[in-house]
Amino acid sequence: MEKTIHILISYTMLVLMLLLFHRGRKNSRSLALALYALVEVVTNGIISFNMAAGSDFFDQFPFVHYIYKPIYCLWVPMFYFYVRHCFSSEFRIEKKNWTHFIPFIFFMILFLTIWIINGNQYIRENLYKHSVFLSQTTFAVDVMVKVQYLIYNFLMIRLLLNTEQKLRDKPKVFLPLAVDIKWLRFIVYGYAVGCLTGIVCSAHFFFGGYVPSVLNMVSISYFFLFFFAIFFSTITHNSVPSEVKQKVQVEPSADLHLLMKKIDELMHVKQLFLETELSLPDIAVRLNEKERNISQAVNAIKNRNVNDYINTYRIEHACKLLLADKDKPVFEVMYESGFGSKGAFNHAFKKVTGKTPTQFRED
Repeated sequence: MEKTIHILISYTMLVLMLLLFHRGRKNSRSLALALYALVEVVTNGIISFNMAAGSDFFDQFPFVHYIYKPIYCLWVPMFYFYVRHCFSSEFRIEKKNWTHFIPFIFFMILFLTIWIINGNQYIRENLYKHSVFLSQTTFAVDVMVKVQYLIYNFLMIRLLLNTEQKLRDKPKVFLPLAVDIKWLRFIVYGYAVGCLTGIVCSAHFFFGGYVPSVLNMVSISYFFLFFFAIFFSTITHNSVPSEVKQKVQVEPSADLHLLMKKIDELMHVKQLFLETELSLPDIAVRLNEKERNISQAVNAIKNRNVNDYINTYRIEHACKLLLADKDKPVFEVMYESGFGSKGAFNHAFKKVTGKTPTQFRED
């Protein structure tokens, strides 16, 4: 029964992972969930393979039963990154987040060192002997995962409570949530319940108790159904309006207004919009500001994205040129206004004015 469940989980997770990776090309949240699914597929796949292969395979390749263990230390951090993507559509994994991978790196180096120095025979003879260092290293991984359960669930629940508090205190504040707050509660609290069952089973075993296989299967099945619900929802549902950003009409702060003033000045005085390759990172560098802050200021105050904001200045400039010299070719106006292609120019022009450049000039 246990082998059947593991094989079913592995196969299902593999299919869902591939679908998520396909969707993740355009959605960072789906990609984050796909990376978590990849970790699950690798670990559960190896477990299922070990079960199916039997003792003969273990005698020939004992390291397979051992070397994959550190990957368990990626379970919780990868899910945490997915949750962070749910809390903020602007979240990105940066260098400062690499510390989350320290347990995995530490155990992987340790396990590889033991395998390389002592070889397969040592692993075959000692892996399942109690109170032997080799066996204790695998037990240490299990303990580390349970510690991660406690730490990361605390972080996620705290983040959820703080977010709910902000929504209650300032219902008009801009919170770029990527999913609905109700779905966030399901993800955070649902995961906490699953982790709690895993901790109870491990604690029962640690203190010398026997963990019934039924209880273990219930824990595994709960996690499977929980993640299946998340995967299915992510794959089948389109992002809620504007990536379900929890925008309950923005009430921009004084800092955002000040930043927006600097951005406007950059456009008005220095006419930065005339640079054909101008982008959000360029503006951020000029103002020594984070891209996220600039994007938030433009979204909240101008009610548009940065690209549309830049194009508004370009079209305004193009309109002046078209009326000032009606003999000037349209493509010259296009280049002088900061556009690099005719298609982009015509599309932006019609979006702003409701007319083509030629129609605007004739009217």
